Amino acid sequence: MRLKTNIFLWVLLASILPLSILTLAAITYSEKQYLKEVGREVNTSLNNIVSEIDRRLYYERQMILSLANSDSMKQFLPILSSLTRGELHQNYFQLSDRLENFLTNFQGVVPGFRSIRVLDNEGNTLIKVHFGVGYVGNIDGIESTPYAEEEIDTPNFVAQLKEMPSQDLGFMLLPNSRWEVDEDQRGPVMLDAVFPLQESDKSVGYLMVSFSGDLADKILDVVPRLNNGKLLLAELNPDKPARDGMVLYDDDKGIHFKRSNRIPVYLKDQPDDALASMVRTKPDGEFSSANGKIKTYYQEYLPYPNQLASWVIAARVEQETLVEPFDQIRTAMFLLMLTAVGISLVLATIGARNITRPVVELANYLKRFADGDFRLRIKVGGANEIKQMEQSFNYMAETLVHAQDERDNAYKMMMQSAKLASIGEMAAGIGHEINNPLNNSLSLLKLMKRDIGDKDEKLLSDIESLREETLRASSIVKGILNFARQVAPTYSQFDVQLWLRETLDLVQQQARTKHIECHLIAEDGVMLEGDRMQLQQVLVNLLLNAIHASSNNSEIIVSLSRCDGKHLIEVEDHGKGIDEEDMERIFDPFFTTKEVGEGSGLGLSISLGIIERHDGSLKIKNNSDGGVTASVILPCTSGDDDEQ
Repeated sequence: MRLKTNIFLWVLLASILPLSILTLAAITYSEKQYLKEVGREVNTSLNNIVSEIDRRLYYERQMILSLANSDSMKQFLPILSSLTRGELHQNYFQLSDRLENFLTNFQGVVPGFRSIRVLDNEGNTLIKVHFGVGYVGNIDGIESTPYAEEEIDTPNFVAQLKEMPSQDLGFMLLPNSRWEVDEDQRGPVMLDAVFPLQESDKSVGYLMVSFSGDLADKILDVVPRLNNGKLLLAELNPDKPARDGMVLYDDDKGIHFKRSNRIPVYLKDQPDDALASMVRTKPDGEFSSANGKIKTYYQEYLPYPNQLASWVIAARVEQETLVEPFDQIRTAMFLLMLTAVGISLVLATIGARNITRPVVELANYLKRFADGDFRLRIKVGGANEIKQMEQSFNYMAETLVHAQDERDNAYKMMMQSAKLASIGEMAAGIGHEINNPLNNSLSLLKLMKRDIGDKDEKLLSDIESLREETLRASSIVKGILNFARQVAPTYSQFDVQLWLRETLDLVQQQARTKHIECHLIAEDGVMLEGDRMQLQQVLVNLLLNAIHASSNNSEIIVSLSRCDGKHLIEVEDHGKGIDEEDMERIFDPFFTTKEVGEGSGLGLSISLGIIERHDGSLKIKNNSDGGVTASVILPCTSGDDDEQ
């Protein structure tokens, strides 16, 4: 896009885009955040209601368990046990009166229980306490057993009792004949609690408690109605169609747990309410009515441990109440639109001026780059012409930095080559001077061995050890001379594991002196092609450095593996590592961190030259947990690849 066209579009769109974007973004964002906050508050309120109801129900259940395990109830168990045998206990009336008095007092202390019953093993009521009034032995039953209510004639009820879990609280409904229905009530709205009574692990009767719902009413009555919402609580019970979807509490219809209508009200009877179907899809959430007038927030709660029945607690808020604050926002937005028109006119005036800003910034970037800030890059933006200039600048900067990095690497390689060349010149002179004394030592050792003969085996063994060390020194000098003369490696194939073990044997004496364990990790049958002696010199240098850097009673690990199609030989120690300021100088000739007289500083320089002539690389790095890992990377031959 050309600059002239860009300026024209700036002026044309300056009074439209800001106005539209600001208005739409402000209204959408405000409404979304407000509705989200309302949802959080209502859901928090529902959570609190569920928690409080659960706490109260837990309290009532604990009271029932305490009642079942009370001394008065335990003293009554022999009465129940005798009834199971068809006998009337001699202390029946005395213990019944005592338990009835205890239950009456208990009900007066613990609110929320409508009635408390003690049933025999066949479901007949022996003792009943209803709202503080006790009933014992008013009606003759089987074999003149005194019952507090008419003899039960509901086989399903007895079968359900026998299916109740032992030593645990279960829930079910009393038969219709046992409902205490007052004029302003339609019957029980909560399931009755049942606890099997046992003597000697044998069921002898049941403790059954019916709830009044007072505690649930008190909780729901005092809960604040956020945003003038209406609370609703209904039971979902797929096992009992007569109770499935039954409304237990509703602000709109004045339904309460205790003060309920005689005719049941169900969720399906309420117009435009999909609460039951939504709960079966998702246990908590929110939805809007079909006409969009009501917003419903709901949560499902399981009040009965051994039942599929659940309660759904919902808060229904009128949508008009929720969006009412946005009327004021829309008024404010109208004023904001007028302000935005004025701002757009100003922006149209300064739009052309903004085109020049990228050009000025580009000039500043060029100056900073020229002053040495080579990592500087420009964020592309503006008109196409400006973008092209910024892209060209970034391309130029990348190219120059890349060229600088290549030049620095080439310089480092040139300096390293010069250092290695100086080693070669010095090594040639030193090698010739050392080689002659070594040859003389070998000749003298040979004469000493001949003169001693077989007289002293220990002395002969020591002489042989001296001879081997002298030969090794001669071999190292020969290697230095070969390196000094830039002699190409003499390639041959050899078993790497065997070669590594032989090399470790050469440094075992130095390792034992510091009680250092050397471990080898390598596969059998791996072949390597290279100059065996030169590569062994490299590995000996690395091992000696590792032994020197390691503390007493530590370990050194030598491993062989394949990495990116190459052989990787690693020597890992657990010393203190190499200082960062020394890391760049470790391959410099005569640089050493050892004490005077302990090292010449040529080992790594010579090793690097040997590895590079094998087309490999030598890397030294500090470990994260201390110590150093020296890595020798050598190319694999075609034969190696075939073996893999």
